[in-house]
Amino acid sequence: MTDKSISVVIPALNEWKVIQYAVSRVFEAFKKYNLQWECIIMDSSTDWWITKAEAEKLWARVISIPKQWLGKAYIDSLEHIKWDYIIMWDADWTYDFMEMDRFIKKMDEWYDFVMGTRLKWNIHPWAMPWKNRYIWTPFLTFFINLFFKAKISDCNSWLRALTMKAFKQIKLESWWWEYASEMVVKAKLCNLKLCEVPVSLLADREWRTPHLPAYKAWWDNLKYIFLLASEFIFIKLWWIISILWLFILFTQIFGPIEIYWITFWTYYLFLWILLWNIGFSIFQMWVLTQNFSYLSEFRTTKISKFVKEKFNFEMWIISWITFLFVWFIIDFYVLFSWLFTWIIDVFSFKIWLYSLFFIITWLQFIYFSFIFYLFNKNK
Repeated sequence: MTDKSISVVIPALNEWKVIQYAVSRVFEAFKKYNLQWECIIMDSSTDWWITKAEAEKLWARVISIPKQWLGKAYIDSLEHIKWDYIIMWDADWTYDFMEMDRFIKKMDEWYDFVMGTRLKWNIHPWAMPWKNRYIWTPFLTFFINLFFKAKISDCNSWLRALTMKAFKQIKLESWWWEYASEMVVKAKLCNLKLCEVPVSLLADREWRTPHLPAYKAWWDNLKYIFLLASEFIFIKLWWIISILWLFILFTQIFGPIEIYWITFWTYYLFLWILLWNIGFSIFQMWVLTQNFSYLSEFRTTKISKFVKEKFNFEMWIISWITFLFVWFIIDFYVLFSWLFTWIIDVFSFKIWLYSLFFIITWLQFIYFSFIFYLFNKNK
């Protein structure tokens, strides 16, 4: 077993009925594995210090904090942790702390963050509602795996371990239940080495009332996953729309093209312009998110870095002038063709639509360049 010292962090809110069992289990586990440890109770109880007294009887270090949410308790714990390895456990005693050796072995193998998975091990009867087991947890885990390639099975397990370095690196900020998803997502964004180990899940004690509102926790986690995945979603949508945009442009440059029973006539250029506008707007949001949101601390791409470093305000002005000039030349050509012939043929109409593309892009460049320059200057 490891030569590292272990810090166990347990948030508590009016857990006087069960806290003694939880801390006793911690003591038994470390005595069994002969490890140096500390147990920190982040206590926000309003039960007249009964929880605090029960925990201190068993040599736990109790930090009294204002009543607040679970994620905030973990954030506040960072300044009180002494040792190299951190194990996050729950005061409700629904996880078997004797299984903590699995986490330590993985961290000794240079894993930065080790998750417990309840879905691949021993879930006791009545320990996990069927909706959480078969709907909510798999649903949230699916999106984390889709957007961030976490390759986990249970994103909501509250028994987890990580190194002090990893805890500082993920910069946990969620006060509420969504801290569970935030930790996993940011671990991937920071390229931390992540794995899972199986853990048992026990039923709540009969005398204990759970604090977790299941639907709210599920919704808060889902919102946060999509927030952190926003730049990923932007760039994927941009690629899809760009492919459609280029396909329509290709069909019109070489004349109307018939594919099976569909003929792509000139009026498809209106769809081309619409797709360009949507795609360019998404691209703008992606670049702004990559460079100026707090996500820039975790992941940026070469494209967004290039835009930030190479496109100063003078470059944007050159882009304005270029697109405005092209629009003027094309419209000038169409206008003179119409004055001489008094006829707008299909070719002239197509050229006019191209000019519409350039004038719309010119306007978008003006808008985007001002916003980008102001954000960049402020940063």
